[in-house]
Amino acid sequence: MTDPSTPPSLEELGSRIAKARQAQGLEPTAPEPQGGTMNASGLGAGLRISIEIVVALVVSTGLGWVFDQWWGTTPWVMLVMFVLGGAAGINNAIRAANRMDAAAAKQAGQGGNAGPDRNEGAKGGD
Repeated sequence: MTDPSTPPSLEELGSRIAKARQAQGLEPTAPEPQGGTMNASGLGAGLRISIEIVVALVVSTGLGWVFDQWWGTTPWVMLVMFVLGGAAGINNAIRAANRMDAAAAKQAGQGGNAGPDRNEGAKGGD
């Protein structure tokens, strides 16, 4: 114990309050771990999805342009590849959003019942 003539430091007082709150169940005993790629902010998730769409469009349109130059079919292959790249980008974005949704639901304690693979373990038996 400390000398009664000197007041306890604020750190000691804070630790005593924290211990009392933990003993009463008012605070968790340990902070929950923050980690993983699914704890990204909404801005990060939106940027990831939009970048997937843009990259698919740019790569497919570039390949279409190269094929057009090689085969002399300007601009038809590039236009077809642009449409296919857009479809692929949207498909990738939807799949990424479903994965983020499933991971968020699983992290929230809902058992991961969101997403395309929710019935993976429930197979009918004979």
